[in-house]
Amino acid sequence: MELRHLRAFLAVFEERNFTRAAARLHISQPPLSQQIQALEAELGVRLFERGRGGATPTAAGRSLMPRARAILDQMHHAAEQARRAGRGETGSLAVGFAGSMPFSLVMPQLLRDFRAAWPDVALQLREQPSRAQIDDLLAGRLDVGFIRPTSHEHWDAIERRLILREPLLLALHTEHPSARHERLSLSALRDEPFILYSATLGSGLREQTLALCLAAGFAPRVAQEVHEMPTLISLVSAGIGVGLVAASMQRAQMPYVRYLPLEDAGAYSDILLAFKRDNPSAPLHNFLALRPASSDV
Repeated sequence: MELRHLRAFLAVFEERNFTRAAARLHISQPPLSQQIQALEAELGVRLFERGRGGATPTAAGRSLMPRARAILDQMHHAAEQARRAGRGETGSLAVGFAGSMPFSLVMPQLLRDFRAAWPDVALQLREQPSRAQIDDLLAGRLDVGFIRPTSHEHWDAIERRLILREPLLLALHTEHPSARHERLSLSALRDEPFILYSATLGSGLREQTLALCLAAGFAPRVAQEVHEMPTLISLVSAGIGVGLVAASMQRAQMPYVRYLPLEDAGAYSDILLAFKRDNPSAPLHNFLALRPASSDV
């Protein structure tokens, strides 16, 4: 049973006339008659009584009508769903993000804009360190990640787009002697205890902190290692030590913490969108087409 035969049948059933049904289907009457005859031959029953008054459905025709309509409706629905999936309007998008990303405006803005534009796409959000995100991008477990630069053996296998460059700030206790300054060089902190990101996480900010301290002429004395920026700030608030954080972390509003700009060259942290080059995901394509609005961090 061909779909074109069912369409022809419904057109004749609804119009009760072969000429009008043919015009509705944008075909001539002979091919329409042939399609109805072919359907009747396949079913072994007459579907219409032909006469001067038009085409009158038989009992078989009346019985077939609701089922034929349901089949065509299902096919239309299936075709529309396929088209929507192909346009990235349905499906899912797995998004990874480092723990500090929600404090920056760029990630919430992009997720909000994506949700508004494609509300039927399921967002799967996973908080992960940058290195773990790269592993999952390569394995196909993530579609896109908000990461910071980090060392990874397959770093060049991942496509990266810079979406925000944040200044790095020094976080220190408000009662620290250096808190009275407006800005500071890391060299002035060579004797201070530092709070660093854990080496087990593969955090790019740990590597960057160590590199900046080394460029300032010293290796930092590590008082404590942490997994996330909010934890680092809370330990600064407790007077455990000092540390470097992205400027957006000022929104954490932890008491007894002062943030100072750094005079050192390279004291910034990039936020990157990372994705696998050959990922065919249509929702990913739509996500990458979004443009973050220009704003401060």
